Amino acid sequence: MPSDPQTIMDALRRIVQALRQSSAHSEQSSNVTGAQALVLKHVAAREGLSVNELAGLTFTHQSTVSEVVSRLENRGLVVRVRAQDDGRRCELRLTDDGKAAVRNTTVTAQEKLMLALQELPPRTVSDLANGLEALIGAAGMAEEPPIMFFEIQSTRKADQE
Repeated sequence: MPSDPQTIMDALRRIVQALRQSSAHSEQSSNVTGAQALVLKHVAAREGLSVNELAGLTFTHQSTVSEVVSRLENRGLVVRVRAQDDGRRCELRLTDDGKAAVRNTTVTAQEKLMLALQELPPRTVSDLANGLEALIGAAGMAEEPPIMFFEIQSTRKADQE
């Protein structure tokens, strides 16, 4: 029977492996990273989302989502338009190329994890959050800015090609 630390490390390894494989598959099938696929799917499901709303739906910080949206915008997959009812608010919409990219995406590991978190009992989610925060604090990783999984690494590679 594995020890608790081994069980934790094995679980983290499985998650990282699934995220890495999912992102690689996404890039091969749709030419977008797993993070970009996640954003495109949310915009497709609810066109007119703001970056703040999108951040809430993806459980990600607003500045991180904004960077992913900017990359999608630069690639011509998403556009930001001023809301008709509030000129201060920008809404996200897919371009025709963005709609085509969404059609080529599959379910990402991020989506599976997000759905699983929503299905777990609230106490389990709370305990998991507290435990992971304690772990990254003890490892000296708490100050690292959280990014969407493999987004920067994958994008840098694509930018160099």
